[in-house]
Amino acid sequence: MRYFEIETLGDINNSELLFLDQEPEVLGLDGYCLAAGEPIGTDYPSDVKVKPSEEHAGIELSSLLGNNFNYLIASAAVKEAVSAHCVGAAIEYLPFTLLDHRERVRSQDYFFINPLGSIDAVDAAASDIKYHRSGAVVAIRKLVLDPQKLIGAPGLFRLKQDLQRYIVSEPLVRAFKERGFTNLVLREIAVSAVKA
Repeated sequence: MRYFEIETLGDINNSELLFLDQEPEVLGLDGYCLAAGEPIGTDYPSDVKVKPSEEHAGIELSSLLGNNFNYLIASAAVKEAVSAHCVGAAIEYLPFTLLDHRERVRSQDYFFINPLGSIDAVDAAASDIKYHRSGAVVAIRKLVLDPQKLIGAPGLFRLKQDLQRYIVSEPLVRAFKERGFTNLVLREIAVSAVKA
């Protein structure tokens, strides 16, 4: 099976698309949870509002909202596709109100999608990973996934070695394409051969 990474920046070359460059202040330190796969649960505020800066307000809304803080932000239709391919997976779907730069409601059709936890799916021998002496991953120069470690993985998950990488399975990518979702920039990730 093939696997892909979702680029949370989206299509940064399309200036017509709305792009979020300011984290919602109301989340405070809980914003970290959305980037790192930690649960927010009942601490999530009931009325979260998100607005773009005037420079990135964009005239076009897309299925995925590009952002520079590594959140997976997508429309209700994308959320439905993800939940259909990730039955039983630990994922938070957190709704918010999208404002325009003048603070008028623009949409209530978007969610933060927060896959909880992570999977150690890396083929360490085939990948090129730079580690700090503490054992923390500093950089992944070449990423190769291990098919044995992917057995039973949900259609969307975070990578243990880099929690801000959102990995998507081929069946879910097919569903994205069939539904014609916009601004979903995907990069294929190598998977090593199954060992005999």
